Amino acid sequence: MTSNTCANGWCHQSFEVTDEDLVFFSKVSPVFGGKKYAVPPPTLCPNCRQQKRLAWRNERSLHKRACDLTGKSIVSLYSTDAAFTVYAQDVWWGDSWDALSFGRDIDLNRPFFEQFAELMKIVPHMGMFISHGENSDYCPYSTDYKDSYMCISGRKGENIYYSFMLNDSRDCMDCYACPQSELCYECVNCVHVYNTIHCIECKNSNDLAFCMNCESCQNCIGCYGLRQQKFHVFNKSVSEEEYHRLNLELRISSSALQEFKKKALAFFLGFPRRNAQMINTEHSSGDYLVNCSNAYCCFLSEDLQDCAYVWNTPHSKDCADINYSSKTQLIYNAMSNVNSYACIGCMGSWDMKNSLYCFQSFYSSDLFGCIGLKHKKYCILNKEYTKEDYETLVPKIIDMMQKNGEWGEFFPLQLSPFAYNESIAHEFFPLSKVQAEELGLSWEEHVESVSGTTKTIPADRLPDSIRDIPDDIVNWGIQCETTGRIFRIVAQELRFYRERNVPVPHLHPHERHRKRLRFINPRKLWDRECAKCQKPISTSYAPERREIVYCERCYLETVY
Repeated sequence: MTSNTCANGWCHQSFEVTDEDLVFFSKVSPVFGGKKYAVPPPTLCPNCRQQKRLAWRNERSLHKRACDLTGKSIVSLYSTDAAFTVYAQDVWWGDSWDALSFGRDIDLNRPFFEQFAELMKIVPHMGMFISHGENSDYCPYSTDYKDSYMCISGRKGENIYYSFMLNDSRDCMDCYACPQSELCYECVNCVHVYNTIHCIECKNSNDLAFCMNCESCQNCIGCYGLRQQKFHVFNKSVSEEEYHRLNLELRISSSALQEFKKKALAFFLGFPRRNAQMINTEHSSGDYLVNCSNAYCCFLSEDLQDCAYVWNTPHSKDCADINYSSKTQLIYNAMSNVNSYACIGCMGSWDMKNSLYCFQSFYSSDLFGCIGLKHKKYCILNKEYTKEDYETLVPKIIDMMQKNGEWGEFFPLQLSPFAYNESIAHEFFPLSKVQAEELGLSWEEHVESVSGTTKTIPADRLPDSIRDIPDDIVNWGIQCETTGRIFRIVAQELRFYRERNVPVPHLHPHERHRKRLRFINPRKLWDRECAKCQKPISTSYAPERREIVYCERCYLETVY
């Protein structure tokens, strides 16, 4: 194990490179002509490496613009003033253009990333990532969604709004990572819950409100850690009449709802928390892991084996430093990859094999520095080669990148196709506009344009009860209480609030998402002691936080 210092001038954090890391780098290093081209240890700390990758993914800043080939209006991840060509998704996949026509020779006397940036400016970008969506044009990175809006990274759902990673769910609003759920509102990390509001980490339950860590429960309010209970309020048994009375009372107004939320969160602080949310997981560190083994510093993933520094990447093996991917093996320093094998530095690419530093390329193998290719082999900077010429030229490029300090590194922050404050890097590593511009990063000035409104009203002047909200609120512009940004309530949304008997939100959807993220622990680990037995533990609860944190054994002894 060696100790290194982050090469970023604004960071200089120390970090470790373990013997296991070195074994992985050797395993993922490509071989050409019988020679292995070793991937070097990283020069940046894990956080700075994450930041670089996350800057290449925009989930929430969507734009109306024209397809640059057909002229038709589209919803796009890219703004109208983006410095490159953008095509509608169906046009991008069509036969009316050829990405190979943009091919160029590699210059072995110039930095590779500089040449890749030039290629990015001329090859058309796919405006949106949606697979098999129906009436769900505003759901990037989603698959098989119907009649949904602003549901991100979901798989198979219907009538989902303003949510993230809701798989196999329906009729939910403002939820985060809640698979197999229905009729839920403002829930975080819940599984198989029904008719539930403002709950955190609950499972197999129904008719809950403001509960945390409850399983197989029903008709509970403000409860923590219950198992197989019903008609409880703040962990005490109540009559069915008392439950229904309070359930109506806390929904009377927005202020009543927020007041109850504060009371519930304060109540939860009196109970111990598990140091890490892990199910059927061994020899691993991180949080929110299921069925994993030998996963080091990994988060929100399942079925990982021999992985490190992985976020939101299920069903993967022998991977390190990847995010928002799935079904990958031998992948390093990558982002948004699906069903890929033996790749380094690839972004937004699916079904790839033996490829290096590619962007938006699909169903291909043996590519280097390519953009927008489909069903291709042996290409460099979008120029096609014979197998022999490809395997002769790629080692020369790697030698050049090694001399320039590029080999093994992810694309620079400055090359991201998105403004920094549009990317999810800004969610986890926030910067001010001044800080971003000092680093040479672009910044998007949000100009609110809410068309078709009859008036604009500050959120704090809305009627307090959902019963007093008029039908024509769908024609109003509402000013967020926190950010001042204008947003609208759509008809489907208003119907949901009325059916669930909850007040209309006072915050912009992006601000509501930001607040939900507070209930997901940081993707970072600290060393501290179990509050009961003083055993050393690794946890995503920072030492200065107020929660009582137990090791796995003490927690299970307490709960069960």
